[in-house]
Amino acid sequence: MSGPAVTGTARAQVPARLLDLSLGGALLDLATALEVGAVHDFSLQLDGETLWVQGEVRRCRQVRPDGYEVGVQFIGIHPQDERRLRAYVDHRRH
Repeated sequence: MSGPAVTGTARAQVPARLLDLSLGGALLDLATALEVGAVHDFSLQLDGETLWVQGEVRRCRQVRPDGYEVGVQFIGIHPQDERRLRAYVDHRRH
C-alpha cells in the first residue's frame, strides 16, 4: 500500500560565488543550473552580514562541465537589507 502523495517545494542550499552585484541583481557562479523564470530566495554574505533577497532567474548558461553562470534580478528585498545593499554597492564603487 502506498501512502498519500506529498507535494511541495524543496529548499536546498547551493554554494554560490558572487561574480557581480548591483542594486538590481547579481551574477552568480553555481554548480547547479537554475531554471530561467524561477524565483528563489538568496542569502548574500556582505562584509560579515547576511542579506536576504528574492530573485528571479533571468539567464543561466553553462560555463564549465560543473559550473553555471546565473543572472538573477532582485524582485523582493526587505527595506533594511536594501539600505545595507545600497551602502555596500556604493562603497565598492569608490
